[in-house]
Amino acid sequence: MNRFIHAVPCSICLLITLASEFSAATANDRKPNIVVFLTDDQGYGDLGCFGSDSLETPNIDRLCKQGMKFTDFYVHQRCSPTRLALMTGSHAHRAGCTKVIYNKDRIGIHADEVTTSELLKTAGYTTGIVGKWHLGEWDAFNPTRHGFDFFYGFMIDIDHETGIYRNLKRVESIRRKTDGTHSPKLLDAAIGFIKENKERPFFLYYASPLPHTPWIPNEQFNGTSQRGTYGDVIREIDWQVGELMKVLDEQGISENTLFVFASDNGPVLGIQGGDAGPYRDGKWTDFEGGIRVPCIMRWPGTIPPSSTNSQITGIIDLLPTFCAIAGVDTPDDRVIDGRNILPYMKGEHVEEPIHESFIVSGSVIRHGNWKLLVRDLKPGGKSGREGKRPSALAGSLFNLLADPGETRDVSADHPEVVADLRRQMDAAVHELEANSRPIGTLPDTPLPATKNNLKKNVRQ
Repeated sequence: MNRFIHAVPCSICLLITLASEFSAATANDRKPNIVVFLTDDQGYGDLGCFGSDSLETPNIDRLCKQGMKFTDFYVHQRCSPTRLALMTGSHAHRAGCTKVIYNKDRIGIHADEVTTSELLKTAGYTTGIVGKWHLGEWDAFNPTRHGFDFFYGFMIDIDHETGIYRNLKRVESIRRKTDGTHSPKLLDAAIGFIKENKERPFFLYYASPLPHTPWIPNEQFNGTSQRGTYGDVIREIDWQVGELMKVLDEQGISENTLFVFASDNGPVLGIQGGDAGPYRDGKWTDFEGGIRVPCIMRWPGTIPPSSTNSQITGIIDLLPTFCAIAGVDTPDDRVIDGRNILPYMKGEHVEEPIHESFIVSGSVIRHGNWKLLVRDLKPGGKSGREGKRPSALAGSLFNLLADPGETRDVSADHPEVVADLRRQMDAAVHELEANSRPIGTLPDTPLPATKNNLKKNVRQ
């Protein structure tokens, strides 16, 4: 009798131990969650960990200390193209759009594009987007029609009034996406999504509308920085990042979550705002200040802490990298420009660079440390607020290692480099024209008369 009484607790202990080990094994075998936090118009020099001595970003700096800093991470020079590249793994030129997509355009991401969210769903991920979509303001282009299970963010109705939507339903009319009163709402939606899906792999795309103009910080951040209203908004972004890091910790899933932080393009210049750090110019240009942005990735146990990668990488690489992590193939019926950069993230030795070049078709090419301008580049923006910053002529060649600010044209000293880069650009342009895809349009709407579309006479 006594033996039976003592055996029961032992059996229970054994079951508990086995259950615990099974649970741990299941957690370890589970595919990692993925969080992408994308800011809007934030400059390379607007983070403490990227060299700012006037902005305090303790949460983002902690993210950087726990992960890897990517110093040569490229995007497009404006909002919609970068977001299109994130969703498709292709340069925006290839996916049919290099402009900002407005409601009046009646265009958006094409229904035939295979998006990052759609691919992750095939691997069992629950997908959510919070914040700014900007890949078509019409119902046909709603994120829930392109692979997202959940959407809480901004769209513009046919009456041109901005609203906050939950999936397909408009829940609130607003004036400004950048009003800080919305930040707590966005955070609540993101936190709710994380908590609801903590037991299964999820992909959360947190597309903050900050620090796009006009700067309207949440009241708790007014006057908290050394850089005026813009600095207050950066503090607000840092708070958003910190809150997401906190909920991942509280739910016990930080260790199994890849957290990516980046900006969609460089800063708006000519006003007391963003800082491109050591790089030239900002948004609207293909100077380094417009297309090179801060990027941080943290994945405990996989990405070495306090590490740096200085190879050419970019927003186009996220789709194939996420596919490699999730165990799904990238589409093989179209050209995907991005590459799997997981070896970089793991700190592995890579014999040859994953990308030897970064090319903005018909505009600039970076190969190694060389950068050639194929067309004239003017200062960023069209409003004239940016002041009398100098232009640069087509044919200008810069050595980015010696001259990151693109101030000294050395083309006359290196004609062989100029000739080689021109050949590479010509080949890239011809290849892209042969393998580009159209942007999506609403029914009965002609395709935008872009140069590529006119050449290809592409039809829906």
